Amino acid sequence: MAGSEISNHLKNEISPYLLQHASNPVDWYPWGPEALNKAEAENKPIFLSIGYSACHWCHVMAHESFENEEIAKIMNEKFINIKVDREERPDVDALYMKVLVELTGHGGWPLSMFLTPDQKPYLGGTYYPPFAKYNRPGFAEVLKQAHDLFTGNKEKLESRSQNILQKISIENQAGTARGVPSDELIRGAVEILSNRFDEDFGGFGSGMKFPEPMYYNLLLRHWAETGESMDILDKSLTGMAEGGLFDQLGGGFHRYSTDRKWRVPHFEKMLYDNGLLAKLFLDMFQATKQDIYQTIPIETFAWLLREMTSPEGAFYASQDADTEGKEGTYYTWELKEVMNLLGPKHAKIFSTAYGLVPRGHIEGRNVLHINANVERLAEAENIPIFEADHILKKGKETLFQAREKRPKPDRDEKIITAWNGLMITALAQGSSVLGDSSYLDSATRCADFIWSHQWNADEHKLLRVFKDGQSKINGCLDDYAYFLEALVGLYEAGLDSKWIMRAKELAQAMIEEFWDDEEGGFFLSGRSGEQLISKLKNPADEALPSANAIAALALLKLGRLTGEELFTRKTDAIFNSFRSIMERGPAGFTGLLSAMSAVNLPPVEVIFSGPRDQPSYDEMWKVLHTDYRPNKIIIWNEDKSTGDLLPLAEGKAAENNEPTVYLCQNTTCHAPVQTGTALNKLLGRPQEIRLNIFNQDKKNAQIMEQEQSNFMGVMGNIFQQVGIKNKPSTGGQRDAGPKKK
Repeated sequence: MAGSEISNHLKNEISPYLLQHASNPVDWYPWGPEALNKAEAENKPIFLSIGYSACHWCHVMAHESFENEEIAKIMNEKFINIKVDREERPDVDALYMKVLVELTGHGGWPLSMFLTPDQKPYLGGTYYPPFAKYNRPGFAEVLKQAHDLFTGNKEKLESRSQNILQKISIENQAGTARGVPSDELIRGAVEILSNRFDEDFGGFGSGMKFPEPMYYNLLLRHWAETGESMDILDKSLTGMAEGGLFDQLGGGFHRYSTDRKWRVPHFEKMLYDNGLLAKLFLDMFQATKQDIYQTIPIETFAWLLREMTSPEGAFYASQDADTEGKEGTYYTWELKEVMNLLGPKHAKIFSTAYGLVPRGHIEGRNVLHINANVERLAEAENIPIFEADHILKKGKETLFQAREKRPKPDRDEKIITAWNGLMITALAQGSSVLGDSSYLDSATRCADFIWSHQWNADEHKLLRVFKDGQSKINGCLDDYAYFLEALVGLYEAGLDSKWIMRAKELAQAMIEEFWDDEEGGFFLSGRSGEQLISKLKNPADEALPSANAIAALALLKLGRLTGEELFTRKTDAIFNSFRSIMERGPAGFTGLLSAMSAVNLPPVEVIFSGPRDQPSYDEMWKVLHTDYRPNKIIIWNEDKSTGDLLPLAEGKAAENNEPTVYLCQNTTCHAPVQTGTALNKLLGRPQEIRLNIFNQDKKNAQIMEQEQSNFMGVMGNIFQQVGIKNKPSTGGQRDAGPKKK
């Protein structure tokens, strides 16, 4: 039916995911009054299907069941069928995903949920095959079961639904906390993560692995305070970077690894994963100074700017896992392809380096991953390191160019405010840590676009989605929180006060729209939008960090910058509202624990004053961003009015009209300094790296330099001997050894 005439109610949607189903024989409706009222009027149960455009198993179920005329007929006769793009409606997705976990003990997409006409859930699952297989019931069978349950005992059905809804609403209640100190909660979470750590391959657990950046953010903060946990961080992040999870040719991270070794990923690429991971790797680069943690963000940003940037400068949502109906084909290689492209000798070296084998890793095809370093290759092949390095770089370039000619994965070109906020934050940090102003330019352009197209200044509302020239759907808490964090990060990277003014406006709107006046904390959906059957707060981190956690961190930093106590009070209130549930399982709340860590450590306050176009300013800026200091706040005392907006700048004037830095740390304010050396002496030293982290790239570079020098020395001797043979020696010429006869 894929090529048939549009037959349902999705034809006017802008979501690529919904449009993928617009020609199904299923009479799909988008979530909204039309479908919900129809269910009430006809007293029919609702089949709710939630997914997203890059979801592989969503495609499988669509092809097997939603394009099946017989199954569609059952669906159309017995149910009102609603299709939701989880990226457009994270509030709907969060509600029914929590229900699914309560019902089955696990979640995932596609999310398949059966509801009463008044939207109460009573049966659900994820992917169903059309007929029983994979130890799963067939979808036709499930449809019959769902309809029978609905038409059976109404009191039992109502009781079942109400029981589910009551259970999922418990976390909205503050409860009574035992008063466990924050540092004990953090240590408890670190201990749980340490026990789950895979010492062989990094990450957590022994099966499929997700990146879970919020775990590592907390561990990195814990390391900065205690010196512990660096082994977990380095092993795990190196595993991600060197495995198939990272696109070794084109940059950017795939969604998750299907195996313990980070080797074979689920191939979709999501903007939010890459924003979160780019920032995490930048933090690790500051902490460790290891080249790998610098290279990964650079290559991720290159992918972003090459493949995921709209003409207006905002960032698209995702790239699909599939091409031509198969997952991963675009990213994987048969060994014979590599042989044909590189030739036998170079293909052998390249295959050893990137782990290619004749049988492949997935349906006869290979996933590139780092299998051997240049030093080992050179030794095995008895060639100089610089030659091995050249072969690998040339091989990557050749394969990338060949891959560019393949049919590309579909791209979901929705611009989602929340996810753009995550990437803006990463780019802003990248500009400071990597010293590349182009990243700040990209972040600024994106933020200006979001502000001009997604912020309604008259109503003080933020919209969630922009596509095809349309801004639509009220923003959820993550849109406000993630974009607020981005605005604060932009100020600290570029020191343009407009971002602080916008951040204050957005923060006020977030509090007015989402704050729970009774129990504290933020709801995911706002007061002015559609009211679902249950409101959630979701303090735990899931596929994305808890929006309450990001809100807490952003409000804390904004409060410290502006001196407005409302913002810092809200941060404390967020902790109080969730402390009881955090005490029961701290490892599920690493985002909130990171925010707690930030509250408990005194900030490092850095106020720049004077001109910013002089070398001494650049030197001090570089020194400030060399080390990992998660609690620093940065201000530029631009002019006499700056103190009104940013009180810490008051009275911090430049000395002799030269760039000047005022530093306060550990409750002590130092005399102003004007050089990078002086600032470096004042800054408290971060934790030592207590692992012998091996910097392979640096060693390779040193060896290559020495080999190149030796090579040139040998060639020099040859040239000298030739010179000696052809012209008489001069008094100043070095002795080149015995002359040839």
